[in-house]
Amino acid sequence: MLARKMTLGVLAGLALAGSAHAVVIDFTGGIAHLSDGTNVVTDNTNIYYSVDYYDQGGFRYDFIGGTGIIGNYYAIGFRPDGTTIHNAVVHAHWLTDVQAMTITALDGSTFDLNYIDLTSNTITGGGQASGTEQSYISTNNGYSVRLPSSDWGFDFDYSGGTGDGVARLYLDAHFDAVTSVTFSSTNAYCFGMDNFYINEPAPPNPAPEPATMALLGLGAAGMAMTRRRPR
Repeated sequence: MLARKMTLGVLAGLALAGSAHAVVIDFTGGIAHLSDGTNVVTDNTNIYYSVDYYDQGGFRYDFIGGTGIIGNYYAIGFRPDGTTIHNAVVHAHWLTDVQAMTITALDGSTFDLNYIDLTSNTITGGGQASGTEQSYISTNNGYSVRLPSSDWGFDFDYSGGTGDGVARLYLDAHFDAVTSVTFSSTNAYCFGMDNFYINEPAPPNPAPEPATMALLGLGAAGMAMTRRRPR
């Protein structure tokens, strides 16, 4: 009986050790810690500037060397049909406001980053991407992938020009069992993201489009991409 209890105890311990805390960080309902020392609970209608770091679901999104933006940022852009966007994102301006951005577990544990939405990666503030943007996603293990260029915002840029939608990035096993993931850029200005799937299966990946296959040709092995247009 003692041996059986010990076996059950070991199995229970292994199950707890192997279990992962699944979460989708959508930048809504978490706590944004502002540079003036105040904290606010985010929603999908307001915009919060000068954010030092953001906590949601046991994870921290930290702005290194500056501050960033959390909230319904793309609602400030022009939409020809007059409708309003209600969707919180993280957004930052490279080189002027922030040097890097990292995501870590608050308890220091490892995690799998399976999927993210890339909403902006452009040299032109509020505008169209040039295709020459040098922005990267890197792990604490030293693995780094260049991110695709992406027009500002969702389906329209700040001035109302037709955008290229949101790049849905499916990350491979290089982003499993990491302790941190860092975003950086050498030449882009506007950069935004949404929907981090952590220890959680990513949404279904539709059949690769030509753009997806072209991405692999850019040397972005370890990541597949499709695009969607928010409603």
